[in-house]
Amino acid sequence: MKILLKTAALGLAVFATAATAGEWPEKNINLTVGYGAGGTTDSTARVLASLLEEELGSTVTVINKPGGGGSVAAGLGAAQKPDGYNVFTFTTGAAVLSPHTQELPYDTLTDFTFISQYGAWNLGVVVPADSPYQTFQDLVEFAKSNPGEISYAIAGTGTPQHLTMERLAAEEELDWKAVPFKGGAASVTALLGGHVDVMAGATEWLPQVQSGEFRLLAIITGARMDQFPDVPTLKDLGYDIEAPSILGIAGPKNLPEEAVQRLDAAIKKATESEELQSIIDKLAMKMTYRNSADFEQNVRENYEIQGEIIRAAGLGK
Repeated sequence: MKILLKTAALGLAVFATAATAGEWPEKNINLTVGYGAGGTTDSTARVLASLLEEELGSTVTVINKPGGGGSVAAGLGAAQKPDGYNVFTFTTGAAVLSPHTQELPYDTLTDFTFISQYGAWNLGVVVPADSPYQTFQDLVEFAKSNPGEISYAIAGTGTPQHLTMERLAAEEELDWKAVPFKGGAASVTALLGGHVDVMAGATEWLPQVQSGEFRLLAIITGARMDQFPDVPTLKDLGYDIEAPSILGIAGPKNLPEEAVQRLDAAIKKATESEELQSIIDKLAMKMTYRNSADFEQNVRENYEIQGEIIRAAGLGK
């Protein structure tokens, strides 16, 4: 009888091992970030990667592939084997803006598996503290009177801040020059060094605004920031313009459902952690969790809305 019990127990143990051996993930995961090191996307993604490692039990390696406002990373992501081991940060410009303004090696609506959205940005326009522009209206008036003299830094072409500045230029008949960099941190450096006159971007500028080195003129996303309640949005200033904001994780189309479910659950848990909330707060961003289905719906809706806006503004490809 003892021999039978031992044999049965051994058989159950072998069965359990065989059942778990095929569970995803079975190897390390690569998370490609579409912007350079030190920016808001990179900083949040690195914290997220660490939390995913804890939850999934596999190493998650962050790989920076900046360029095209995140579209370089998206193009690489679309071409990966659909096994869940190569995912990327899918951000506003690459997802819902650039596809309407330039030819890309992917189709937002058909080439990806949407896993989770975990964040959104506050975007603003800043100038050096010693700049003559005290208000956004001052900047616009100078640009009107001095065509071609204002240059502004952006974290890549096709980003929400780029489209917003171009829409403003079209509405106000301005001639100002976009200077794209491979991330927000590089844009801050350019403004600090006097290589550009203005920066339009995410809150990589926050430390310099808080220290008094930069002046925040306007918020170009939809709502005023809690940290700067007196700084107007573009809508406050009379413009019917609001930059969209999406930060999520996606992979190539046809990812296994198990991989999507495990990643989504792990990301959801990360959005409930003190660690991710801390870096989101530090960067003055917004924690915005959406599951796979809701993330896809959000992208699809914004894709259509922004496409109409871009075509109406004459900025389409």
